[in-house]
Formats: sequence, structure tokens, C-alpha cells
Amino acid sequence: MNYLAHLALSHFSADLQVGNYLGDVLRGGEVSALPPEIRRGVILHRAIDRLTDADPDVREVNRLLASRHGRYAPVLSDIAFDHFLCRNWTVVMPTAFAPFCQHTYAALRAGKPHMPPRAARYVEAMTDDDWLALYTTTAGMRQVFARLRSRLSRPELLTGINGSLQEFAPAFNRAFLLLFPRLQALAATYRESTH
Repeated sequence: MNYLAHLALSHFSADLQVGNYLGDVLRGGEVSALPPEIRRGVILHRAIDRLTDADPDVREVNRLLASRHGRYAPVLSDIAFDHFLCRNWTVVMPTAFAPFCQHTYAALRAGKPHMPPRAARYVEAMTDDDWLALYTTTAGMRQVFARLRSRLSRPELLTGINGSLQEFAPAFNRAFLLLFPRLQALAATYRESTH
């Protein structure tokens, strides 16, 4: 799962959202220096990733993508699942999308003092340009993948990704709808947990 799903799965706690946002960007020593509640968000992020990576339906989607997009299949499916979260938002999330985004952006801005500079800069870009809204439309997904292309060593492997997303939409949607409730159950354990 990419930014949106991680942030959505921890929507009930601003500190968990900040940690969940930081899950992919922090190194060991940086994690241990965080306040405990934000550190729990990093731990939640990594638990979400483990559960997602082990899911057989996600692996099947990755096999479909790998036939065209090679080693980037898991990265692309993570991003694509955010789009399918948007498509199913009213079914799986308790709050409307726009208020969720406003609340989330406020939480991330408030958490910037605990972030390394590179992560804080991303928060500025994310909130200023409303990145989460990009996942809601096909045009927005084209922008997301275009931004990703510039960061890859083999950007040619992204060629045709928008067509793949459309062609494999039923498999993505099925995998998402089976996986997301399990991820929500995992995230719920972090409401009261003392990890």
C-alpha cells in the first residue's frame, strides 16, 4: 500500500498517521528517536506492508503486472491499490474523503518537527498540491506514475502502466476488497496496543 492506504488505515490517530507516513523513509536510529506514539505508527506501517506482501491475491496481481512491468510490479500495485481504495472509499471508510484529507494534511503538518528534512519537504509538497486527491481519478493516476517514472533506474518498465491498470482492474478490485478488511483489523489493534 502507498501513502493513501497507510494514512487511511491509521485515520483514528494523528500520531499513528505521522508514523505511518514515515514508515518507508526512516532508518533504524531515526525510528528509535521518535516519540512512542509516532514510533508505533512506523511499526504499524511495516506490519501493513508485511501482511500485504504475503497476501496471495496481491501476489497474483503482482504476477500480472510483472509480465509487463518487471521488477516494479510490487511498487506499481502498491500505488494502484490507493486508486482502488478511492474507488471503494464510501464502502470501506467511515469518513468522507475531503474531510479525511484535510484532517490528514493537518496531522502531517503538525508532525513535521519529528521528521527528517526530506520527509518534511514531502509533506509540504503533498499538502500544497493535494497529492491524495490524485488517486481518485485516472488522470491523477497518470500524474502519479509520471512522477514515479523520473525516480526509476529503468523508467521504460512503466510504459503502458495506465493500460495495465485498466485491463487488470477486476483483479485489483477483488484483491483490494479481500485484503483491506484484514488490514483494517490489523490497524484496529493499534488503537489500544502498547507496542
